[in-house]
Amino acid sequence: MIKRSAILLIVIMSGIALSLTSCKKDNPTNDNEEGIYADINSWIQANMGFYYFWNEFVPDEVNESQVPETYFGNMLEPSDNFSYIRDDAEALLDELSGSSVTAGFSPAFRRFLDTDEVFIIIEFVYPNSPAAEAGMNRGDMITKINGFTLTLDNYIDLFYEEGEVSYTLRSYDPEEGLSDEEINIELTKQEVSTDPVLYTDIIERDGSKIGYLFYTRFLAGENDQFIQRVDEVLNEFQNEGVTELIIDLRYNPGGTINAAENLANSIAPPSVTSNEEVFVRYEYNEELEEFYIENDGMDSENLVARFSDDPLNLNLDRAFFLTTSSSASASELLINGLEPYMDVVSIGENTFGKFYGSFVLTGLNATPSHEYAIVPVTLKYANANGVTDFRNGLSPDYEAVEDLLAYRPIGDTSDPLLAKALEIITGEEGPPAKLLFELPYEKLPDPVELKRGNIFTDRPMTFPKPHNKPN
Repeated sequence: MIKRSAILLIVIMSGIALSLTSCKKDNPTNDNEEGIYADINSWIQANMGFYYFWNEFVPDEVNESQVPETYFGNMLEPSDNFSYIRDDAEALLDELSGSSVTAGFSPAFRRFLDTDEVFIIIEFVYPNSPAAEAGMNRGDMITKINGFTLTLDNYIDLFYEEGEVSYTLRSYDPEEGLSDEEINIELTKQEVSTDPVLYTDIIERDGSKIGYLFYTRFLAGENDQFIQRVDEVLNEFQNEGVTELIIDLRYNPGGTINAAENLANSIAPPSVTSNEEVFVRYEYNEELEEFYIENDGMDSENLVARFSDDPLNLNLDRAFFLTTSSSASASELLINGLEPYMDVVSIGENTFGKFYGSFVLTGLNATPSHEYAIVPVTLKYANANGVTDFRNGLSPDYEAVEDLLAYRPIGDTSDPLLAKALEIITGEEGPPAKLLFELPYEKLPDPVELKRGNIFTDRPMTFPKPHNKPN
């Protein structure tokens, strides 16, 4: 059963091999011939002036000759790292629905301490993907792509290249370091529809049944197929009498609010869902906020997302969440939204810290139509207690860190994060958690994921048409 407290879609795409970079325009930083981009830039200016969270930075005059990428970038608030522009709207919409051209694995970019050596560790592989068919597995280390050694200057460009690709794998030993032996794997990236329910289990300990869900992204999917997949798992947990729940969000950078609400309505206490308590609230720029208040009232679904009653409820008093700095946006929204109403136990590392959202605006139906899409920050969210602005992420209740160079299979009860949750539930001491400073590498950023990592929203009920920014 699909559960929604509002007809609102919020999506954030994950760090797997999804190519969200736009096609590069020739000479993208310089002005072009006068007037060539008049229609597109007028469309950008009107939408940004009405929707952009910091719309005071949007110019009143349209630059008709500047290429759209430059024009868009020049109007962003200086600290805004999340808004972006694409010139392939159709491809973007496909990616946001969970279908993209990819190798089919989630990368962790790392650099050995005191060196410039960059490597990729595979966090997980989607079944039936090119990577799975090529025999790639969680924990594999990639040191070269297409024959080029990974460096700080090239690792992002190499990873996001499309088409045929060759990965060079090496192994690592804590005592001996990198092995000299190299294994080359060649594959062709293909369109893959990814089921975010990667692994589930019911762990029995001391007569207790503990439901475990490894969830990679909050996606609804075509015709809500991925929401229905989650419901199937939750229904199994309910039928089997699960009394404790562990949701593994360690690599989950977010997804649709429909999917987040669907999960929240099965986790929150029945008294919360039946009373339709506040899940999260949204804040916009002054003009857009006034529009929603005047047209829908203070309790507008555009301003407030609420829990909703549903028979598929696990009747829990507490829930466990496993997190890392890769857990972002909708992952944080779920944890933060549940916090006021139940015992939320988080284990792992601080989450990323994303509390902004965006509308996905395309020119496909503009007059004249075009293939550009802009994804500007348009809102900020807070939970029922007003908690927002968690720039350093949400802190875990218990710190535990996994070492991908000594990984455990997904769902392995000796995994440091999962083991800590089981220790709290059962009272039986688990293996010691590795401390952060003991790891021989540091995490590297993924600017592509950073750009796509805010929350994207689509509002079919009240989505006002933009107008030119008033003087």
